[in-house]
Amino acid sequence: MRTTTLGEIAEWGSGGTPKRAVAEYFGKGTPWLSIADLNDGLVTSAKESLTPAGIANSSAKIVPEGTIFVAMYGSIGKLGIAGAEMATSQAIAFAKPEEKLVDTRFLFQYLLAQRPKLQNLGRGGTQMNIGQGDLKAWPIPLPQLPEQRRIASILDQADAIRTKRRQVLAHLDSLAQAIFRDMFGDLSDTQPLSELVTEFRYGTSSRSGPTGNPTLRIPNIVSGGINHAEIKTVSVRDSELSRLVLRDNDLLFVRTNGNPDNVGRCAVFTQSAVADAGYGESPWIFASYLIRARLRDGAAAAFVATFLTTPAGRKHLRDRSKTSAGQYNINIDGIGSVPVPVSDRARQVEFSARIEQLDSRRARLRAALAADNELFASLQSRAFRGEL
Repeated sequence: MRTTTLGEIAEWGSGGTPKRAVAEYFGKGTPWLSIADLNDGLVTSAKESLTPAGIANSSAKIVPEGTIFVAMYGSIGKLGIAGAEMATSQAIAFAKPEEKLVDTRFLFQYLLAQRPKLQNLGRGGTQMNIGQGDLKAWPIPLPQLPEQRRIASILDQADAIRTKRRQVLAHLDSLAQAIFRDMFGDLSDTQPLSELVTEFRYGTSSRSGPTGNPTLRIPNIVSGGINHAEIKTVSVRDSELSRLVLRDNDLLFVRTNGNPDNVGRCAVFTQSAVADAGYGESPWIFASYLIRARLRDGAAAAFVATFLTTPAGRKHLRDRSKTSAGQYNINIDGIGSVPVPVSDRARQVEFSARIEQLDSRRARLRAALAADNELFASLQSRAFRGEL
């Protein structure tokens, strides 16, 4: 099996952005991808499109179906495969595979396996990035085409199992919203979230190390709860620990992200959610890119968290976020000003009990997905060492 470079087995390029001030550049026409449109799979649509004038008056380029997309900014290594003719922003590199040299699915799976290393290559200040030159120079082991297709088929099948688990998790998230609409859809009165909160607090900026308290970060705050995979530990002074320790029914918010749909993402912390993470009775704390909201009544935690996943709740959070250098941010004042429906405590308690049952199912699915991810990573490693 020979080794070559990505630049030798595909034609590479990147896109561009027309002037936003010219309205006729945007509208019916060619789907125009931003990083938020990439889904690590087949991409068939985009939030925005460029008109022929938008294409002609920018460095955006139309690429054919089957082109592979690679994010170069922020979410480095995020992938997609064009399901039709498309164009992209300059934050996305595209690769048109040379069919006589490389199988498209093999290249896609290889890039997926290389994502952590590509992310480590990132450079920059507020937003890490890589360039086309980095991608073109990146080495790739290249077996014969029949072997490439065999490897890609095995990895595709393993990846499909992970995809189905994620789909079930997404279904449970939508089920929580359906229960919310059924129980609270008739509510019209609102109050600022700050009126339900006794304290907002930012997390620790101390560095992680080999010892310390288990510390939740942005990747651990997922829709519907806490994901305790890849927990870091941080050592803090006793005075800081007393301020940062997490209690049951604390709400944790993501305050900064390159994707506006992730800013304000929140989850309810409970000890039961992290009981099997392997840290015993050690107090849990949270990192600086999170905001903790401690509610006056814990029964409202599931109610508030689920409301903030609804389209109305997400809109309130997006409207209160600001952008700088490609990063979206929301602060305590923005979160506190979000209008939350007013509901009586009895209904909130009932809703919390129903969500607790869903959370138990979600926790089991996340554990199974974590096992799937470990198996998939092992298969990737063996595949590209020629051992599969």
